[in-house]
Amino acid sequence: MRSVIIPLFLLSMTVAASADRQAADACAAGLDPAAKEIYDATMASNPTPTTAKGLVVDEVKKQISAGKLSMLQGRAAGKAAGACLKMMLG
Repeated sequence: MRSVIIPLFLLSMTVAASADRQAADACAAGLDPAAKEIYDATMASNPTPTTAKGLVVDEVKKQISAGKLSMLQGRAAGKAAGACLKMMLG
């Protein structure tokens, strides 16, 4: 019995993670281009709940340094991207 329960539990975790990723991606689809770029770059780095904020901040700093965003725009885009990431990471 135990050998049946463990795979079912792991399968249910995968389905939940997939649903959370879908919700986060749906949220990101409505972001402005700057926030979407931050979201995509952060997702490419495989964020975890402990690393996501640092990854977003690093990406915002990179865009500000490149002259793509002002500090005000970077803050707003980072917050918007972070809200979508939070859907997946909890």
